[in-house]
Amino acid sequence: HGKQRNWEKSEKNRKVRMDGEGKIGGWIGALAYMVLGFMKEILFTIVPQKNIVLTNDRIGLTRSAMFMFIFMIIHAVGNLHVFLGPDDFNGYGYFYVRL
Repeated sequence: HGKQRNWEKSEKNRKVRMDGEGKIGGWIGALAYMVLGFMKEILFTIVPQKNIVLTNDRIGLTRSAMFMFIFMIIHAVGNLHVFLGPDDFNGYGYFYVRL
């Protein structure tokens, strides 16, 4: 079989990690670690991809930027309905429900 691994140190470290609360305790720590975990997963999902290719072709970038700009303008104008009163804001919400 060859050389066998000694997992004693690994099991000890795992027990310390699982029994403790981390550097931030309580529900605030749980919330902080959950947010950090989500951010880590999102970052590791996006960054290590090999399909990101940087070229001088900026058509897709320009199209995406234009879409994002229009999207932001539409939603910013929609949020201004708050200042026109509750009936107008509810009508704005109903408009999107009917779509």
